[in-house]
Amino acid sequence: LVLQVTAGALLEGDTVTLRCRARGDISVTQVWFFHERKKVAGPLKGTEISLRPLQLHHGGRYRCRGKGDIWSKWNELSAPVTVRV
Repeated sequence: LVLQVTAGALLEGDTVTLRCRARGDISVTQVWFFHERKKVAGPLKGTEISLRPLQLHHGGRYRCRGKGDIWSKWNELSAPVTVRV
């Protein structure tokens, strides 16, 4: 899985979107999002969440975990992505 974050400089009050995607043509069917190892959303049928309005406490490391068509277990975890506010 790959966790993508809205590009560009992020300021307080902005909106940032986190999107969890599988490599290739694999569809992700359920997703969980984690901030500093704490679950912040999920299970979701969608693959993205938005943080708004962005605040200083939103800064830190995020990961996503997902289940897709080819995975039989809930253990696919993305590499961490850092959000800086």
